[in-house]
Amino acid sequence: MTKFNWVINAMDCIKNEGDLSDVVVVIHWTYVAEKEGFTSSVYGTCSMPLPSGENFTPYEDLTKDQVVGWLVSALDVEEMEENLDKQIDLLINPIIVSLPLPFEN
Repeated sequence: MTKFNWVINAMDCIKNEGDLSDVVVVIHWTYVAEKEGFTSSVYGTCSMPLPSGENFTPYEDLTKDQVVGWLVSALDVEEMEENLDKQIDLLINPIIVSLPLPFEN
């Protein structure tokens, strides 16, 4: 079974947006898959819409779970998981290999 893990690398913020401060507008993320001792990952960024006053969480109160929830809502996680699984399967059972040369140079 493949284990998946989100890594939040950084978040770009607008310092002041109306009455709000430190508003997250871009999330830099890595999604990591691990299976049978092999790992594969994908890195990306995701733009966030500007929040309204009622759905704003101050930067210092954000949790990883909340930020991951934003990413899950915005990205095609199922497709990413399928692609990461395929990458690991190719590491476990490669279809292209480099063989030693059958001659001396």
